[in-house]
Amino acid sequence: MESGRKFEKFPGRDPERGLGGGEREPSIDLRSEHEIFTDHERIDNARDVDDELAKLRDTLSEDSDGIIHLAIEDYRYDFSTNPFVGMGPEVRRTYAISRHLDVVFLHRFMYQDILVCGARSREYTDEAGRAAWVARVSEAGGVRPEDGANYDFLAMKFAPYVASDTTAAWLTLYHKQEPYSRDRPHYPVDVWLIYDASAYEQVDGVGDFRHAYRLRDGYSRSASLLGIAQIN
Repeated sequence: MESGRKFEKFPGRDPERGLGGGEREPSIDLRSEHEIFTDHERIDNARDVDDELAKLRDTLSEDSDGIIHLAIEDYRYDFSTNPFVGMGPEVRRTYAISRHLDVVFLHRFMYQDILVCGARSREYTDEAGRAAWVARVSEAGGVRPEDGANYDFLAMKFAPYVASDTTAAWLTLYHKQEPYSRDRPHYPVDVWLIYDASAYEQVDGVGDFRHAYRLRDGYSRSASLLGIAQIN
């Protein structure tokens, strides 16, 4: 298969329109993982200059606290509103945010099989306590579910070459679908947990794009948390 050929159309779910059937994705890249990763890396080997991808990658900075801090202007908004639903030119597109995250995760965890979990920190703490909460999550190896659950977290296996298996699905769920789209205050999915996929096994869970995962015997919960990304 030749590298660089045009993407093919494929029937599926459009992350901008929801997760139900009957919709079509704009396009899905059917090249191999190696070709796609190489394509994203082209700004490193001088084969191409892509200002947009370069700008996205430049936002990646891992501070001394071990957290990947990202500044995404499209994700700054008044929590009393939901700017991602409705009609008109002022409605924001979640695609701009998800593409930003996808590129960052591609470069930071390239060639690793990872599970991605999005969380809304304001469900657990306020702005002043967010840093301390993230530090506790990092030390504990994640956010634990309610007592009695047979799993450790809900996540998806990150597959950036399939639109429905990227961070777009999380943003669609929380910003465009009920009941979350009606929530006020309307909180962002601002903390992202990245896990080693080999450390967890899939168990029965919810029926949407997320799956329930449980730590395998012999693995460390804290060591299996490969990183945390915090937005704004």
